Order: sequence, then structure tokens, then C-alpha cells
Amino acid sequence: VIETAKQITAFPIDVLKSEFPSDLEYEKDKGRLLDFCHQLNEASQVPWVILSAGVNFELFYQEVEIACQAGASGFLAGRALWQEATQISSRKKRMAFLENTVIGRLQSLTELANTYGTPWYTKLKASEVNETWYRAY
Repeated sequence: VIETAKQITAFPIDVLKSEFPSDLEYEKDKGRLLDFCHQLNEASQVPWVILSAGVNFELFYQEVEIACQAGASGFLAGRALWQEATQISSRKKRMAFLENTVIGRLQSLTELANTYGTPWYTKLKASEVNETWYRAY
């Protein structure tokens, strides 16, 4: 993940979406997890976000917290928010889950990103221009 971030962010991209650089099921040392994310932050030349990659919400919450503390600008969440909804057969219960649980999860992740995340603009730099910039545009 870290080497990929280094290589891919050399291209003209605006943001990197990355998997978490470790597995919280096996690595429990928060210091090491923060270090992995700091390495990812150093490797990325552009703002980066953590994607959920299908992990459960509890793990993803921890990943977002650690990643944002180490330099991530936020998260890109899909299944971590709603994956249990596919197992709810009752439409009424499924809608209640989506309208309550999923919205609550999204709000809690947003709060983490707002509290610990690095603003996206800190890694971006405007291109240098001179008085004849338009000639090459």
C-alpha cells in the first residue's frame, strides 16, 4: 500500500483513495498502526483518504481515526456503512436500519474526519505561472 501510494501519486491525480496499510484483525499495536499510516502519508504526494474495503463498521471506525491522526484527509465509505442491510429481509426494518444506523455511522465518521483529518489543501500546491502562461495553455 505504501509503495503503491508513492508510485501512483507521482501521476497527476487529485486525491488517493487507499486501503488501510495494515490489518486491525492481526495488528493491535496502535503505535505501529499510526507509524504505518504516517509512512503512507509521507509516501503520498496528494491528499489521501481511507476506503472501507468491505471491513465491518467497527474496524473501519478505528481505521479512519488512526489514518486521520496520521495525515489522512478523510474516508470513502461504502459497505462498512450499510453491508448488514443486505441481510435484512423486511423492507421496513431495512429502511429503519438505513435511515438510523447508517446515517449515525456516517455522522460519527464525519466527526472523526473533521476532528483529526488533515485539510486536503495542505498537500496541494498551485502551479507556478508567469505573465505568458496563457500561450502554453
